Amino acid sequence: EEIGWNYYMNQFSAAIGNEQLKKLDIQTKKRIKIAKRYSEELIVESKMKYDENCAYHFYWICVKNRKNLMKKLNDNGIETGIHYPPIHKMGFYKKSKVSLPVTELMTKCIISLPCHPNLKENEISFIIKNLNQFIK
Repeated sequence: EEIGWNYYMNQFSAAIGNEQLKKLDIQTKKRIKIAKRYSEELIVESKMKYDENCAYHFYWICVKNRKNLMKKLNDNGIETGIHYPPIHKMGFYKKSKVSLPVTELMTKCIISLPCHPNLKENEISFIIKNLNQFIK
């Protein structure tokens, strides 16, 4: 509701972060590899373009019936997400009455797919196979 929050990291979180940084290059390469497969093998109309310079913290697709697809995927053990709602719709900024039609359209169709570096090849294949099947 208000601007002005400031969060300081505690030493425990910093120690974990330092250890994670040691693995960053390897984890990023794994995410890029997953994104490349998604980009090449998913048959959805709208998806992230592949770029070997992207870290792929998320990999998104855009579909017409998001709720239905997310349920089907979840019923088959594939967790999806909806990340980063538009800022202009959040409390503090809502007062500005800004209209961003493309952003608002995309917000209704985007799904984030699993892209974490611990995914195994067979799990990635399972996600691709199921998603392509449910899209038809």
